[in-house]
This record gives sequence, C-alpha cells and structure tokens, in this order.
Amino acid sequence: MGFKERLETEVYEYATANHLSVETIDFLYGGPTMRTRHTLVLGFTNAGLFTFLFKLGEAEMHYLAKEKLRQIKLHPKKMVYELTITGVDEEGQAEEARYLVSKRVLGRKWHRKTLQKLIGKDGQAW
Repeated sequence: MGFKERLETEVYEYATANHLSVETIDFLYGGPTMRTRHTLVLGFTNAGLFTFLFKLGEAEMHYLAKEKLRQIKLHPKKMVYELTITGVDEEGQAEEARYLVSKRVLGRKWHRKTLQKLIGKDGQAW
C-alpha cells in the first residue's frame, strides 16, 4: 500500500468511526518553515480538513470540521506558496494557521493537482 493510500485509509476509518461522510480527499504537503515544508500533509475533504503531522516516523492526525473552516488563501512567494487557513476554535474565536507549500513535489502528482484546485478557489473555503 502506497503513502497516499495509507492516508486515505486513516481518513476513511476516522470518518466511519465518527459518522462523517467523506466522498473526496485532496492531499497537499505543507510545513511551517522552508526546512519543514514536507512535514505535514493536509487532507482537504468535503467533511473538513485533516492534518497529518509527521514526527520520528509516526503520524499524528487532527481534524477540523468543514463548518469551522472560514477561509483558505494561497499567496505566491518566490520559491513556494504561503497557505493561510482561517477557522473557528471551540470558543468561537478566529484562528489562523500558516504553512509553506512547495510548488512541486517530485513523485507526488496529487500534490500538484490539489495545489491547482486551491489556486482556483481564490480564498474560498474548501
């Protein structure tokens, strides 16, 4: 089983256990800095956003429901894009996360496809 298929399996298992209907998944590499821009995989689904954080070979998954996503923006930089995701936390306060996203990742066509979808959204929530 390939990397993408393992992530899809985790998303579908979580969705089943939590009574979510996930029909589409689009994955994207990201990271908080230039050096770590491939330490996260973001999974955009029709049910919300799944984030996989990789530390020492282990993946930690987090989920943010679609209803809590407010805005997704992609800003072109010199060598990367800056991805800004705005959501609402448990107290109803706006929270913002920023990631650096490579324009291309060798051997991961799905990254480029998701990047093109984000460019087409132009700030709208997924």
